[in-house]
Amino acid sequence: MRQNTHSMAIRAATLLSLLLVLLGSTRAMAQDIREERVRFSPGSSGAEIRDSLRGYETVDYLLGARAGQSMTVQLRSSNRFNFFNVLIGDDPSALFVGSSDGNRFEGVLPASADYRIRVYLMRNAARRNETADYELEVLIGGAAQGATPQRNPDYADGLSGGPDYWAVTNVPPNDTLNVRAGPGTGNRVVGALANGDLARNLGCEMVGNARWCQIEVEGEMRFTGWVNGHYLREASSDDSMPNREATGQIPCSPVPGQPTRNCNFRVSRGQGGTASVWVDIGGGVERYIAFRNGEPVTSEAGLDITYERSGDLYLIRVGGVERYEIPEAVIFGG
Repeated sequence: MRQNTHSMAIRAATLLSLLLVLLGSTRAMAQDIREERVRFSPGSSGAEIRDSLRGYETVDYLLGARAGQSMTVQLRSSNRFNFFNVLIGDDPSALFVGSSDGNRFEGVLPASADYRIRVYLMRNAARRNETADYELEVLIGGAAQGATPQRNPDYADGLSGGPDYWAVTNVPPNDTLNVRAGPGTGNRVVGALANGDLARNLGCEMVGNARWCQIEVEGEMRFTGWVNGHYLREASSDDSMPNREATGQIPCSPVPGQPTRNCNFRVSRGQGGTASVWVDIGGGVERYIAFRNGEPVTSEAGLDITYERSGDLYLIRVGGVERYEIPEAVIFGG
């Protein structure tokens, strides 16, 4: 009886120790989010922040703004796995997700609130305890009050008429331009284009202080969507650049325990190993995988991505369970 009592006491002490460890870990995780208030200099509507983070550390930059104001956020970092999200107050659903949308947000704010610009490292970099030295540029503009924008004949600055075709320009090196289902960064991504890509002009409209243009991308994977007019210039149908997009099939296993099968994919290629790949995994769902410098770096927010190379084949895992085999030719063409 004494032995049983002694064993129970040991088990109770062990459980208590585990509970204290878990509580300590939870507190440590909570402390990894650092909050800082963004303050503008007198007479200024913008701020430049230089900071750094390591591992699982996250920084929330708080900024009060009104509904209808425009906000632009640009992140430049020493670490390619460093991104930011934009959140409204304490709402966990993000207005903008950098890991899938890139390192620039530009849009009209839907509510008067404290906005959070959440800077973080992707989990694969955080696990390796990597460091990111970054510069965050934040700009707040007033709501549009019927101002007439100045005309620039080289870019998409008209709200009606204009050329038959636009060519994509001004996209940063090794990046692509997101094509969205509607005008504004809050709409889902339906495609991606690179510098030099050609699209038919379907007309433009103002969203706050930003001009958004509806385009139609022709070719094998024809689709329609919206892009920011800042990234468009007048072009003709003769300017089309070949081998930018393709469709086909790759081996995949999107469900744990299932054997490998063929999945349809579509790809939009940039320069230097930059590409956006969408894989049809069934049920009307596409898995998005982004490549930068010939390396798969991001998937949807919240899904980790790892890979290894076998000859000219990328063996990719998403979320730890989904498997994709993507030939190098899908990314670079050929």
